[in-house]
Amino acid sequence: MQGICLVCGMHVSENTRSCPKCDNALDLQHDGSTITVDIAHDGERVSEALRKMQSEIDSASKGVAMRIRLVVGSGLIRDEVLLALRDLKFRGDVRDFESEPTNAGAVLVRLK
Repeated sequence: MQGICLVCGMHVSENTRSCPKCDNALDLQHDGSTITVDIAHDGERVSEALRKMQSEIDSASKGVAMRIRLVVGSGLIRDEVLLALRDLKFRGDVRDFESEPTNAGAVLVRLK
């Protein structure tokens, strides 16, 4: 799969970390968009929701979206997602996260 440098437009391979043409860091480039994913309202158990969250974050991190919005509900899944996100932030896999200001059942995760 190929990507594109958002600064100069050069086509690059998926594993390239910096653009060979303009030397910009590709994994920090984003288009400002937010991807919304519901991980808690299809009968998921906590472990299933966490696997779904990790898969969606991994996928979104390879793209150009700046954030992912996880719809988590207000129960146990939300609590476990927040704990997992603290770990991902500590490891550097996500830049930051916060509960959505107007909806406690959603979490905004900054990827880039």
